[in-house]
Amino acid sequence: MTERPGRHLLDIEALEDDTIRHLLNRAGALAAGADTNPIDMTVANLFFEPSTRTRVSFELAALRLGMRVINIELDRSSSTKGESLADTATTLSAMGVNCIVLRHPETGRCHALAAEAGNSLSLLNAGDGSGHHPSQALLDAATIEAQGLAWPDLDLSIVGDIRHSRVARSGLALFRRLGVGRLRIAGPAELLPEGLDLSGIEVCETLDQAIRGANVVMMLRIQRERMDQAGWPDSTRYHREWGLGDRALALAAPDCRVMHPGPINRGVEIAGSIADGSRSLILEQVRMGVYMRMAILEWLAEAQPVP
Repeated sequence: MTERPGRHLLDIEALEDDTIRHLLNRAGALAAGADTNPIDMTVANLFFEPSTRTRVSFELAALRLGMRVINIELDRSSSTKGESLADTATTLSAMGVNCIVLRHPETGRCHALAAEAGNSLSLLNAGDGSGHHPSQALLDAATIEAQGLAWPDLDLSIVGDIRHSRVARSGLALFRRLGVGRLRIAGPAELLPEGLDLSGIEVCETLDQAIRGANVVMMLRIQRERMDQAGWPDSTRYHREWGLGDRALALAAPDCRVMHPGPINRGVEIAGSIADGSRSLILEQVRMGVYMRMAILEWLAEAQPVP
């Protein structure tokens, strides 16, 4: 089996501009039908939180690249016996696993494991607590570019639970790197971010203020799993004040696209008619997710060197 040096994707901040552009271009090419070469690599999906879109799309991406995929069921793994995450990683590496796709509820855990694992394997952050979700940000950017939208002309708003959203944190970091023309965030005061660099970002107090004139609106769900139950907002009131429906969307640009990283809560942060409507890119995000994760896995395997 071919040994490969460890290369990690932990966050957007660590990526070079050329790498970001390579990944976006490659995902777009794959979505358009570009050829791939089989890659001799074994990928383990290790998810400590539930997932549908991310886990399945990583599995499909690896399989389409000819890789071997192992899905580790946590309730049947040695973590239930007290094995540390670092020991799990080194054990998998000793068995010939080249890459671990890790989702973990603890913010910063993927970075810590990368430091512990060194270069024995590649580590891909598939979401760590409220920290980072780089592949989601990249697939969202690729979805936007596939619509023919130019970043300098883009008026993009992110609405919802920004404070607990790793999608928002990675997305904000990436969209600024790409030179987005206008970037707004909005949500209830208790769900706005703390300790986040907001330079170049407009913080809006109402939904109407946030999406007026926007040509891309990204809605986020309430991250209830990262909140004390006593702090959960009332769903009916939340939808009335912050949910995207026909009235609010009418304030956006006529060609406004609607995005959501999923899973969606219909009737809370978004109306079903909007999620299923002609302006929705939600399923396009899902589709692009497979191609972006193919591009990422190629990059990790160095099958497609960065120019």
